[in-house]
Amino acid sequence: MSVTSSSTTSGGSSLDDAPVSSFHRRIMAVAMGGPFCDGYLLGVMGVALGLITPALALDTLWTGLVAASVLIGVFIGGVVFGPITDRVGRHLMYVLNLAAFVVFSALQFFVAEAWQLVVLRLLIGVAIGADYPIASALTTELVPRRLRGPALSGLVLAWWVGYGVSYWVGWALTGLGDDAWRWMLVSGAVPALVFLVFRAGIPESPRWLASRGRIDEARAVVRKHLGPDIDADELLAEPRREQRGGSGLGNLVEIFKRGYTVPVVFCSVFWICQVAPAFAVRSFQPQMLSAFGVESTYGASALITTLAVAGIALGLVVVNRIGRRPLLISTFACITISLLALAVLPLHWAFLVVTLFAAFQFFEAAGSGLQFVYPSELFPTDLRATGVGIATAMSRVGSATSTFLLPIAADDLGVRGTLGIAVVITLAGLVVSYFLAPETKDLALKDVGLTKAVSRS
Repeated sequence: MSVTSSSTTSGGSSLDDAPVSSFHRRIMAVAMGGPFCDGYLLGVMGVALGLITPALALDTLWTGLVAASVLIGVFIGGVVFGPITDRVGRHLMYVLNLAAFVVFSALQFFVAEAWQLVVLRLLIGVAIGADYPIASALTTELVPRRLRGPALSGLVLAWWVGYGVSYWVGWALTGLGDDAWRWMLVSGAVPALVFLVFRAGIPESPRWLASRGRIDEARAVVRKHLGPDIDADELLAEPRREQRGGSGLGNLVEIFKRGYTVPVVFCSVFWICQVAPAFAVRSFQPQMLSAFGVESTYGASALITTLAVAGIALGLVVVNRIGRRPLLISTFACITISLLALAVLPLHWAFLVVTLFAAFQFFEAAGSGLQFVYPSELFPTDLRATGVGIATAMSRVGSATSTFLLPIAADDLGVRGTLGIAVVITLAGLVVSYFLAPETKDLALKDVGLTKAVSRS
C-alpha cells in the first residue's frame, strides 16, 4: 500500500502534526484502561483455573469453555460494537463498556456452577471486545502522527502490564484457601472502576464529528482541548456519512463494498496467527511448564510474563524507527523458531524450557502492538472502529478456538504435538505478513482510505 504524508498549508499546525500536549498524554493513559483490564482478566484466569477445576468439578469440556468464553465474548463485542461505534460515536460507548466490566467482574465472586462462570465471562468479553475499537479509534483520531504508532502499541503494552500484574496478584492470593479463585476473579473489577472514573470528560472525536457533518462541534473540541493554534481545516476533508438510525451493522457490508477487503483479510489473518497460539499457551502455561518438568510453575509463569512486558516495550520503542513491516515479519520469525525448538528439541533443563517460553512471549509481545496499529491506520474515520472490530472479532475466533481445543489436543497429541500445531500457525502468519504487510509509519491520517489495496512498500 503506497502511502504519502501531507500537512496543511494553513497558518496553524494540522491535527496530525500538533505539538504533544498534556491532553494527548491523558488520552493515551485513559485509553490503556480497557486493554489493561483485558490482560488482567485473562492472566488471572491462568492462575485461578487450576483452583477452579476441582472447586467446580470441571471436566475437560468445561475447562475449555471457561478458558475460552471470554474470548468468544470479545468476538461478539468487536463485531457488534465496532460498527455501532462508527454509527453513534466513540464517547458514550467509551464509558458504558467499562461500567459493564465492573458489574460482571464483581458477580464472578458468587458463582456456584460452571455455566454461571461461563456466562459472566462471556459478558465480560463482550464489554472488552467493545472497548478495542472504541479506544483505538479515539486514540488514532486524537493524537498526532508521531505519537500514533507508540500510542497504539501502548494499548498492547497496557494489556501486557495488566496480564503481568494479574499473575503476581493471583500468585499472592493463592494462600486465601478454597475461595482464593473467587478473590482472584473479582479483583479485576478494581482496575476497571479506576479507569472508568478517569474516562470522565474525554471528548468525542472531532474527526468522527466531522465525518457526520458536525463541523462546528468538531472545531469546538479542537479549540477546547488542543488550542486555538491548531488548524482544523483538514476536518473539512473528512468523507461525510449521512446520519442514519439503526444498529450500525450496515458498516459490515459497507467496508467490503468500498474496497477494503484486502486490508480486512490482512489485519484479521496476522492477528489470528499471533494470538491463536499465544492465548492458548498463556491460558495453560503453568500446566505446560509442569509437563516439561518445571517445578515452580507459578513463579516461572510470573517471570515469563514480566519479560513479555519488556518485549512490547521494545516494540513500542522501535515501531516508528524500523517501521511496521520489518517489526511484524521479524517477530513472526522469532516466535516460530522458539515454538519449533520447544516442539522438537530434547529439553532436559528447566532453565532452557523457561528461556524458550520466555523468548516466545517476548517476541510475540513485541509484534503484538501492531494489532492496533495496522487496523487503525488502514481504515478511514467512518469505518475505523468497524475495521478494528472485525479484526478483533476474527482474532478472537482463533484465540477462543485454540484455547478451547488445547486441553483436548494435549490429551491426544501431548504438549509437544500441540506446540507443533502452533508452529504451523505462526509460520502461516509469517508468510501472509511477508506478502501483504504494508509500511504505514509516515501516513497522514487524512490520507487513509485514498488507496484500498495493500502491497509492500
